[in-house]
Order: sequence, then C-alpha cells, then structure tokens
Amino acid sequence: MSARCFIIVNPAAGRGRARRVWETTLRPMLRAGGLSFTEVYEDRPRAAVPLAEQATREGYEIVAAVGGDGTVHETINGILGPTVSHRPALAVIPGGTGNDFARGVGIPKDMITAARLLLEGGRRRVDVGRVNERYYGTISGVGFDAEVAAEVNRWPKWVAGTVVYTAGILKKLITYRCAPSRITIDGETQTLSLFLLAAANTAWYAGGMYMAPHARPDDGRLEVILARDLTKLETLAVLPKVFSGAHLAHPKVSHREAQEIRVESDVPLAIHADGETVGRVPAVFRALPHALEIVVPAER
Repeated sequence: MSARCFIIVNPAAGRGRARRVWETTLRPMLRAGGLSFTEVYEDRPRAAVPLAEQATREGYEIVAAVGGDGTVHETINGILGPTVSHRPALAVIPGGTGNDFARGVGIPKDMITAARLLLEGGRRRVDVGRVNERYYGTISGVGFDAEVAAEVNRWPKWVAGTVVYTAGILKKLITYRCAPSRITIDGETQTLSLFLLAAANTAWYAGGMYMAPHARPDDGRLEVILARDLTKLETLAVLPKVFSGAHLAHPKVSHREAQEIRVESDVPLAIHADGETVGRVPAVFRALPHALEIVVPAER
C-alpha cells in the first residue's frame, strides 16, 4: 500500500510501551518499507482530535492512531468531524491496555503486525456509532457503566485495563441507584428503572468485557443491551458473566438491534463513548452505516 500517511502517537499509551515500540521498531520499519508519513505526538488530553482534523483537511489518505481506545476515539472524531469531500482511512496500531476497537474490527493485536498493514494491508468500510454529537467505534452507554467510566477516568492514567475497571465497578456499586428513565428504541417508548443501556457497534469494551456478543461493525445497526432494576447482589452475580457473554441470559437483561435509541431521565446520568465520559442525558444514539474506512489485513 503506497499512501500519504499521518501518524498520531500517544506517548503515554500502554504505560509508555506504544512510544517505545514506535521509536525502536515501527518507525524504522515503515521508513525502510518506503512509506511516506508525517508523525506527530499527542501531547495532551484530546489532542488527537484537532490533529486528525488537520490531517483530514490536508488530504492525507490514511490517519494512523498509535495508542489505545482513547486515542482511536479521538482520531475517529477528528476524521469524521470536518466537512470535506474525501476522508482518510483510519489505521490502528494498538498500543493501549485494552485495544477493544482493533479487536472488534479484525486488526491484529500485535503492534508490529498491525503497523505492517500500512505497507501491505487492504481496506474495509465499517459502521460508526454517534451519541449526541460524539462519534464512537466500540460501545457507548448510559447508566452504571458510564458512571464507572467517569469514576475510572478520574484515576491516574497509568492505572488502566480490565482490573482497574472492575475496581471501579465495585466502588460505584456502593452508591449507584437505578434511575427512572424513558427509553425509546426505533420509535417504541418504555419507562423503566434503568441500570444501564449500552449501544454497541462492536462486541467488546473495558479491556475485554464481552458486552454485546451479537454486535457486528458492518451491519448498519447498533446492538442494544438493556439492564433494568438490578440489585447489588444481582450485579455481583452478573458481572463475571460479562466476560463470556452469558450475562444476556439474565431475566433482567435484554438485547436487540436498532438504528436509533433515546434515553431520557430526570436523574443526570453520565454518558460514555469508547470509555470516555462525554456528557449527561438526554442521549440519542444512532448507527452510521459504513461511515468509516479502515486499514485491515488484505485477505479481508
């Protein structure tokens, strides 16, 4: 693949591993392979958004994110934000602790193998989710998991991954209360006591939790996981099952496909997207079919 490429490196991703691998291995490998690229370090929170916007406006063919799901989230928003006639493809070199987007769309988890796709990979179009005005690649949601994300995002950035997310769940479990909410899914409205709602473009989040086993990133739909009125004991019983997808068998958990979901509540519930806190309800989730081109293994 010969293309003009803009590469955004998050030096803090993977507790510094992303930067080390980029500088010692990936950069020289791509230069030796003849790739024409510009590299920029993401030096502050949300810096990848304007960097990806800049690359999009300047007509780069590929924007690559070297980092975790937070960097990918920002890069997607930078690519899809500007009004342009042509958008670059997204390449992901998964250097974070979770890398759920890469897993969900078939990008190799090994950084070297993923970087090599910039030289020899193919292209694939995938769906993107949007919650209010924010785009996301994996899962967005309202309720308990969003409150956990808000809690965890306040912790030091060197603490990350499924273990710390589980710790956040246990801490939030002490104070969280299900909230009376109005849920509208493709025009059908119901009022219920909401534990959480997840609108999933891909199957995994939080570093490997298998929240939405039926989600597919190219079917033009979101997989909606709805949990209502779970008690603390029920939450503790269901939590381990999220890693296998068995939580869907619980009688208070349901799932279905949808294109638009609305959540309203008098309780100011947090919203997360790709694990990033992005505001509070009301929330409108939409599926954007085939909105993003990505770099993937050529055999796809």
